[in-house]
Amino acid sequence: MAGLIIKNLSKTYEIGNKKIQALKNIDLTVADGSFITIVGKSGCGKTTLLKLLCGLEDKSEGTIELTNSIGSEKNKVSIVFQEPRLMPWLTVEENMAFSLISCKDKNYVSEKVSTYLKLLGLYDFRKAYPSQISGGMAQRTSLGRTLCYEPQIILMDEPLGALDAFNRKKLQNELINIFLKSGKTILFVTHDIEEAISLGQKIVVMDTGSIIKEIPVSMDYYRDASSLEFFHHKKQVLNIFNKLLEEEQNEFL
Repeated sequence: MAGLIIKNLSKTYEIGNKKIQALKNIDLTVADGSFITIVGKSGCGKTTLLKLLCGLEDKSEGTIELTNSIGSEKNKVSIVFQEPRLMPWLTVEENMAFSLISCKDKNYVSEKVSTYLKLLGLYDFRKAYPSQISGGMAQRTSLGRTLCYEPQIILMDEPLGALDAFNRKKLQNELINIFLKSGKTILFVTHDIEEAISLGQKIVVMDTGSIIKEIPVSMDYYRDASSLEFFHHKKQVLNIFNKLLEEEQNEFL
């Protein structure tokens, strides 16, 4: 598996004659085999950070180092977006197998896809097309496609944001199962504080392109949202957000 060491990471966009700094001086260490959740208001740089980590955009300054225990490999990082982004002309199993399109071993592909179809509860729907399955199943298919690719680090950009409460909780539990079984490193962006606490071993709070707080969560899985410890972590994050809100309001006075 692999981790990340991020030092002094910055990203500046040029829009017309203006320079917009989306990220500034990000320092973050992500341990091998850890689950990190990232929270913050819209536009604070969460998605930009993920795009830099997976190479979808170039950084302006700083370094991103992948640390791994099994030697140098290509394609260590993969990303799951909020929308499933499935190909409508392919079945569930074909969408999942698409990440292995360069693999010539058909038996390996078949076994890999079958494993994740079963793990994600999609085996009975493997011949269905995206238009024939629910939003929750589509998101699981997208996750399965990423898992078949066998990345060492999985980046997730609000992948459960569009789901109803029941399917969201179900997929949260499935993500925890996958994390515990695979030991993969996961960075998960969310706007939902309770989701961040339920999933993360560490919560990273961002604002205006910077990391302003890292909160370790030592609770065992699966976490009881009604427990005092859960409430304590929620209060920590809410206090940070309330302070930021007060600072913003004071700027307009």
